[in-house]
This record gives sequence, structure tokens and C-alpha cells, in this order.
Amino acid sequence: MRRGLVYFAPTLGAAAIASLFLGDFRAGQLSLFLSLAVLAVSLGLVWGYAGILSLGQLLPFGLAAYLTARITTAHPSLSVAALVASAAAGAAISAIVAVVAFRRRLALVVVGLLTLMLSLTFEQIAQQWRDVTGGFNGLTNVPRLGAFGSTLSETWQNFTITVAAVVIIGGVALLLSRPIGAVLVGIRDNERRTEALGYNTIAIKIWVFSVGGAVAGVAGALYVHRTGFVSPGIFGFTLATNVVLWTLIGGRSLVVGPVVGTLLINFASAALADVWLQYWVLATGVIFVAAVLFVPDGLVPSVVRVAGRASRRRRLPQIRERGEIPGEQAGDAVMEADAIDKSFGSFNALKDVSLQIDAAELRCLIGPNGAGKSTLLDILSGQQQHQGGAVALFGQDYTGNPAWEFARRGVSRKFQAPQIIQSLSVAENIALAAWAIHPSPWELTRSPWVADVSTGALQVLNSTGLADRHATPAGDLSHGEKQWLEIAMALAGTCRVLLLDEPTAGMTAAESIRAATLLRELHTRFSLPILIVEHDMAFIRAVADRVTVLARGRLLADGTVAEIEANRDVRAVYLGVEG
Repeated sequence: MRRGLVYFAPTLGAAAIASLFLGDFRAGQLSLFLSLAVLAVSLGLVWGYAGILSLGQLLPFGLAAYLTARITTAHPSLSVAALVASAAAGAAISAIVAVVAFRRRLALVVVGLLTLMLSLTFEQIAQQWRDVTGGFNGLTNVPRLGAFGSTLSETWQNFTITVAAVVIIGGVALLLSRPIGAVLVGIRDNERRTEALGYNTIAIKIWVFSVGGAVAGVAGALYVHRTGFVSPGIFGFTLATNVVLWTLIGGRSLVVGPVVGTLLINFASAALADVWLQYWVLATGVIFVAAVLFVPDGLVPSVVRVAGRASRRRRLPQIRERGEIPGEQAGDAVMEADAIDKSFGSFNALKDVSLQIDAAELRCLIGPNGAGKSTLLDILSGQQQHQGGAVALFGQDYTGNPAWEFARRGVSRKFQAPQIIQSLSVAENIALAAWAIHPSPWELTRSPWVADVSTGALQVLNSTGLADRHATPAGDLSHGEKQWLEIAMALAGTCRVLLLDEPTAGMTAAESIRAATLLRELHTRFSLPILIVEHDMAFIRAVADRVTVLARGRLLADGTVAEIEANRDVRAVYLGVEG
């Protein structure tokens, strides 16, 4: 937070001074373009951080502008109330759109088109609803900002809008410097992994879309005060594409990127359009193509990278030891699958499969490729729904519950292919898993940049060398290191039963045996039930208490390692190569 204030305070001061000493014309341009920059930042919030391209970010922006115009035209002294109402209206309309889009799990491209079509629809409504919107001519003579019965002069309105815009942009930057920023990046880059940690990703996307709508709403209110009028074109295609252009050119992955893009393009347009008017639209298109080809991440991240600094400058989270959640008493059933049926069309992936995982048990699940092992783990962790049977967790029926509810109850999962957040550092991945203990977005906006991590996760990090690589981007790790990072992530939060899908894939024989030793230590030290899908029989012999065998989607055998290796049916189906 202190680092953010170091940058924010001088920026605010420079903007305020510029507004007072540039003269009314240039100060007016600055305030106008900064109000548009707030709009672009709202798009950067939902697109750059959460990965949701809203082509209709003008919907909350335009509605707020019309609302402000109506309120302040009737009551000029209610400018402040109009700003609050605009933020609320922007959040409300965005929340409605988000609930419809995300609860139905629409594809992101469909969400983008939906928001664009809604914005264009409102443009048509504004053109026809003359009594409220003024029709094609819009609403004019919108008064300047005012309060307590007085109206600000043009100079002080420009100053107020400039300062307000910088404060709002700084507020968004501060918001994203908290744990919620990392969570949004996790949803953007790997929603499945983030949900498996215990985050209700649908609710968080609705939340961030609503916050983005509130920011856009305030931008609309500032904009209409600065221009003095609003017309249906505020919902139109031209401005919608321009906002995307500004955000893309500046760089959507940093809050300052949309601001730089907006100011750069608009000041260039104001300076050159009069001289080069007939070619300006063409020039804008050339700039867009050049940006996509040569600086696809945007100008700001590219300049930062060329300057030799990491494009994501957020400090590493402080990792602290939390301790473990007490395990279950010996003999208790922590997870039960009863008569599970799962089909993909005419293919029966699982048929009448029952499985019970007891406390303090380390079990391996084996079988030939296509036997249904990963599918069963998906069902046991809520990643897939099944057609028949039931799943119980600690004595409670969890059949049909989503993955994030399983995770919050203590089911931690490692996937077959490593599922990590590659654009985040090792420390941020671990912190992301630990923060899932308190997954409310509002809580994540207030939480410090500190993560209380379980002892088991820290043991994995220390044993594998990852404790010395906290600053390394997760995408730069080797395959084996990614495997261990994901296991550490699974342990970092509320882990009461651990499901591992081929944790030693890609490891050497010696590494696999070391992995078996470490997993046995974790299992024994913390009384942690573990279910492992594996093919490596040397690893299975070293680690397993019991072994369950699946073949063709059915339960074939269950017993100790020795019993399974002696089973003729198992040897015929799966272990024939073992002799």
C-alpha cells in the first residue's frame, strides 16, 4: 500500500497542478479525456484482470450519463447525489447482465457480443424515447458540477473532474493490489484451478463485472458534466470500439495502461484531426494493427519489459506458517462414492462404482488407460456431475455440489496435467490457495498481502527447492516443479483429503521414490487421507496402504499391494507386463 501511495500522490498532485495552470481549454481536454480514461480503466478491470471482454461497457456509462443529466437538470445542487446514483445504476445494470451471462456459463465471446448488442439496443431506445432522453438530439444544457446551492466555475469543474478521475483510477489500482487482484488473474488464466481451490468463480465474476459497472457509471457522470450534453451516440459502436482500442493499445494488464492509451490517442486525435482529418480514421486503424502486431501486450507493459523491469511489479506476498487443520479420527469415512454411473453419450466411463476412503488412509487408484480413474477423481471433487449414484463427504451428501463447495469442505485436488496460474509467481500461487479459506471478494479487498499457509504446503516447498524460488513465474518452472507447486497449492488451504492425479508423471525413477517418501511423511505426520491415481508400480509399492483397480469403468479389485499383484484378473487386465 505504501508503494502505491508513493506513485499515486505525485500523480494526483501533477494532475491537479496541470488542471489549474494549463488554461481552460487544455484543462478541459484533460478532464474530458481523464473521464474517458476512467471508463477505459473499468474495461481494463473486467477484461485485463478477469478476462471478460465487455464490448458494451458503454451500457453502464451511458445510463449513468443520462441519469446524471436528468437529475442535475432538474436539481443542479444534487451533483454529488447524482454521482452516487450513477455508480449504483452502473453496478445494478452490470450485475443484471452478469447474472444472466455467467450463471448460464455463456462463452466469453458470447458475453462480449451480448454486451455489445445490449448497448446498441439502448442506443435505439434512447433515440425513440424522446420524453426521457430527448431523442436524436439528446439532453443539452446539463449544468456544471455543483453543491450546497452553488455551481462550480469551468476552471474549478475541470480541476474537480481531473482530481476525481485520478482518485478513482488510484482506487482501482489499490483494489487490485490486494488479494482480489491475484484471484481475478487466477480466474482469467485458469478458472478450473481457481474454482478447485474453493473460489466461487461465477460469483466473483458477477462481483467484478458489477464493480466495473460502478466505475463506468461514475465515468459517465463526470463525462456528462464536462460535455454539458448527452445523446444516444454515447451507446454507439464507434465509442465502444474506441474504448477497446484505448485499453488494448495502452495495455489492459496494468491499471495505468488504459489511462495511457486513452490520453495518448485522444490528445493525438485532438492535435492531428484538424490537420489530417480525412486520414485520421485510417491512421487509427493503422495504429490498432501495429499495436496488435508489435506490442500485443500494450505499450505500457512493453515499455516496462524493454526497460528491464517485470511487467507485474506487485510485491511478493508474505508467506507465514498457519498450521494444519486437525485430521479425522481413525476409522471414520471421509469420502464415500456409492454406485457411481457416468456416461459420455453412449460411452460408459463409470458403471456402478463404489469407493470408501477412510481417515488416515493412503490409497492408490490404478487401471489401464480409459478405465475412468481421472473421471472418478473429477466426480469426487465436484469437477464433473454424474448420472447415477451419490457422493458423501464427512457424512454429508454432496451429490451435485459444485467444485468450490467440495474444496471449502476440505477436498483438495491435483490434476493430471499441472494446473497452476502461470502468470503468477510461485509465492502468489501458494498465497492464492491459502486465501481461499476466506474467499469472499469483499474480504479479499480488505485482506493484507499476507498468506497464512499450512505446514504441509511449506514442507513440500522446502523439500523440493521451491521455497527458494518464490519470485519465479510459475510458467518458468520445469514440469516436475509445476507438479510439486500444484501439490503445495492443494495443501495450502483447507485440505482434509488430498486427491492426486499422476503426481509423478514426468519424474525420474529416483524422483518418484522421493515423492513417495514425502507423501508418506505428509500422510503420517498430519493424518491426511490421500487418494492417488498412478501407473508407476514402484511408486505404488512405496506409498500405498491399499490399492483399488478400475477396468472398463468398473471396480475390478481392492486390497493391499501384495493382494492386488497376486490377483489374476488384475494381472491379466493391467499388470501383464509386470510378469
